Amino acid sequence: MNAQARTIAPQEAYSPSPVVIDRATEDVIEFVAACQELRRRYQDDLDAQVKEATAELADRHRRGGRQGGIAALVEAARWQVYHQRRRLADAELRAMHPSGRLLEVADAYEDAELYRRREQALTLLLGEDGIAYDHLAPQVLADRESACRHQAALVDEQAQPTRQLTWLRGLLGLLGQHQARQLNRDLAELDRQLQQVQAEIAWQQALLDAIQTIDANRAEWLTQHRPVLLEGAAAVVVLTRRFLALANPPGCTTPVTAVDLDHPMGYDPFAHPASSGDGARAASTSVARVAAGPADPPRPH
Repeated sequence: MNAQARTIAPQEAYSPSPVVIDRATEDVIEFVAACQELRRRYQDDLDAQVKEATAELADRHRRGGRQGGIAALVEAARWQVYHQRRRLADAELRAMHPSGRLLEVADAYEDAELYRRREQALTLLLGEDGIAYDHLAPQVLADRESACRHQAALVDEQAQPTRQLTWLRGLLGLLGQHQARQLNRDLAELDRQLQQVQAEIAWQQALLDAIQTIDANRAEWLTQHRPVLLEGAAAVVVLTRRFLALANPPGCTTPVTAVDLDHPMGYDPFAHPASSGDGARAASTSVARVAAGPADPPRPH
C-alpha cells in the first residue's frame, strides 16, 4: 500500500509543440534503427507506387479490351515509377539555377552531349547517396505531436487520483485503505501508459534526428558533386527550351507548357487531353518499353 506510482512533473513532460525538436537522440543503436526504419519506409512508399501504377495499367488494359500478363504490367509500372523519379530529379536540377555562363556553354552543344551530361547528374541524384528523406518528416512530426497530446492528457489524468491519494493518507480504516490501494493501481496503470508514450516520443525524435542528419549529409554530398550537377542542370534547362520550341511552332493553337525529356518528342502529341499529364505519358512509354523487351529499371537501395 505504501508503494505509490511515480507522477510526471510538468518540467519532465515533452512539449506538445511540433516545431520544437529537442532531446537529440544519444543512443547510437536507436539512431541506427531509425535510419533503417527510414529506408524501409522509403522502399515501402516506392512499392506502394508500383502497386498503384500496376492497378491503373491493368484497369486501362481491361477497359481497352486488351490482355496482358501481370508480369509485363508490373514491369511497366516499375518503369513508370522510375520515370517519375527521373522527372523529380530533373525538377531538382532546374531548381539549382545554373548561371548564364553555364547556359551559354550548354547551348553550344548538341542534344547528345546535353543528354550525356544530364544522365551523369541523374545518376548521382538517383543513387543511394542522393536519396532524400525529408518528405517523411511531416508524418513523423504528426505522429510525435499526437503522442505529445496523449502524454499531456495522461499527465492531467494523473492529477486527480494523486490529490485523492494525498487526502486519503489522513484517513483510517478499511475503507480508506481499500480506496488508497485502488488509486495506487490506477496511478500505476497511468504510469505504464506514460512510459509507453514517452518511449514513442523518443522514437519519433530519433526518426527526426535521422532525417536531419541524412539531409545534412546529402547537402554536403551535393556540394562535393556540384560541378557535375550544375552541368546537368544547364543541360536540362537547355533541352527543355529546345523541346518546348519544337512543341510550340508558330501558329500553334494548343500550346504545350511542359515536356518530358525521356520522351523521344518531349511529349505525346496523340495523348488524349484528359490523360496528357506526366503519368499518362510515362505509362505509355513504359508499356512500349516492356513490349520491346526492356532492361530492368535501376532499383533503389
